[in-house]
Amino acid sequence: MGEKILEVEHEPGGEYVFRFRPHRLSWLPEEARSHVYVARKEMLLALRSFIDQAIERVEEGEKGEGKGKKKGRTKIEIE
Repeated sequence: MGEKILEVEHEPGGEYVFRFRPHRLSWLPEEARSHVYVARKEMLLALRSFIDQAIERVEEGEKGEGKGKKKGRTKIEIE
């Protein structure tokens, strides 16, 4: 049996890992190949968005540390 074009790994409660092998798509019809390449680009753009958001959170944390802001829980007494 040959190599798979797409592999997906997932453990319950864990991350998903997708592996594309676009160089092995030559046997697919042109329209199908086109969809796979567009999907690959969209996945990369989604990944870029996740990374940008993570960078923003780190930068916000760095700004907050300089101003003495305390992050975490606030205890509120209720009578």
